[in-house]
Amino acid sequence: MADNVSSKRAAGAQRPAEISTFSFALIVSIPVLLFLLIVVAYPLAYAFYLSFNEIRFFGGYSADWVGFQNYAKVFYDQSFWSSLSKTFRFTIETVILTLGVGLGLALILKHLPGKWRWLRALIILPWAVSPYGAGIFFAYLGRGQTGVGTAVAAMFGSSQTINLISARFVIEYLAVGAAWNMAPLVAFFLLANMLTTPQRLYDLAKIDRMSRLETFWHVTLPPLRFTIFVFTCITTVLAMKTFDYIFTETQGGPGGASSVLTYTLYKISFVNLDLGYGAAMSFFLLAVILVSTGILYFLWGRKEERQ
Repeated sequence: MADNVSSKRAAGAQRPAEISTFSFALIVSIPVLLFLLIVVAYPLAYAFYLSFNEIRFFGGYSADWVGFQNYAKVFYDQSFWSSLSKTFRFTIETVILTLGVGLGLALILKHLPGKWRWLRALIILPWAVSPYGAGIFFAYLGRGQTGVGTAVAAMFGSSQTINLISARFVIEYLAVGAAWNMAPLVAFFLLANMLTTPQRLYDLAKIDRMSRLETFWHVTLPPLRFTIFVFTCITTVLAMKTFDYIFTETQGGPGGASSVLTYTLYKISFVNLDLGYGAAMSFFLLAVILVSTGILYFLWGRKEERQ
């Protein structure tokens, strides 16, 4: 009996101690936090430091402390307000088009016959294209000589060249290309959400003789609202910080008509080499992104969470 007790005690002593959930979370998250500290926190802190200085490169590098002058200068810069209005215009149109096209694609994919299900793999391809590649592609399609507008006009016997990248409609054309690039991802998440809706709800809708629009509104759409909210936030952030797509497609043109805030920041910081002022303006862009997503959450997200 004593031998059994001693052997159990020895086995218990050799058994490794279990770690708590909090300790395990720390072990897993600390490497990620250190990586974020190096990749995100340091550049952000250095940019914050630059925003309080006037940086000069001529005659040697120098940084002169100017306090809040760079931030005050932003409020009186007309190019900032003009770029901000173009950013909002581009963002709103991109979000509406992306969600609308994504929802439409999801509905089409959901009702595809079995033999056409392979199309799901093809529809995701635009999202696999980099923003740089999408910019080159839509720049080619929008030009007056090689663009799709001129090709359509030629089909109807017209010799007129139609330039889609015009100063009046360039923001709308950019939004179409951005939606083409992002909508497939939205479509697949919405499709996955649709497939979790119980079939019996659609059977009950048929018994109640609901129309297709009523079925969509009362059966299909309610489970999608939180997913739509999430992708509204994601698409808003991605649209506001878009640079490479616009740079490769229009380079802020024609005549500055597509010079959104990210492109203006690029010109100030890397063309004019005014790093201090560019850093200050970049924090205004960060504030705009945070405020926009915060408004979306308080007006929409909290309501969805309560449901």
